[in-house]
Amino acid sequence: MPRTKEQTKLTAADIDALERALVAVCRRSPEDAARFEELLRHKPWREVCESAAYSCQVDSLQLKPWHCPPMDCGDVPFKNGGYGNTEKEVRPRLRMKALGLSIYEPFPAEAIAKAEEARRGARRRAQRPGQAAAIEPTPVVRKNNSAPVAGA
Repeated sequence: MPRTKEQTKLTAADIDALERALVAVCRRSPEDAARFEELLRHKPWREVCESAAYSCQVDSLQLKPWHCPPMDCGDVPFKNGGYGNTEKEVRPRLRMKALGLSIYEPFPAEAIAKAEEARRGARRRAQRPGQAAAIEPTPVVRKNNSAPVAGA
């Protein structure tokens, strides 16, 4: 279960993603709707919505119990891994941040695909005849103070 990080300010995108996660989890079943409605009576809104986002991410990414969803993992992969710090866990989170998506997106894979398609479409529209398309650099991620690794 995710822990609420009260010191972290939520952006408008975060609030939107958290609201969509709560709606999505409540639409899964009447039991889930009743459970989250009850949680909202006794716990802070943010904590309940983070729990909904966590649940949605685990389900949509089909994560195993020992895998961490993007909203709860770190920003730096460690050589020895650990919960939330393997490259496989960190990569989607960094990609979401690079695309300007909230880490609380209830359906991260779909959101990443949609944002990448929108970015490609914008590049195509911006390209003029006889002019090469402007290609944004790939974010660079450093692994354990080693040389930069492209394609995070």
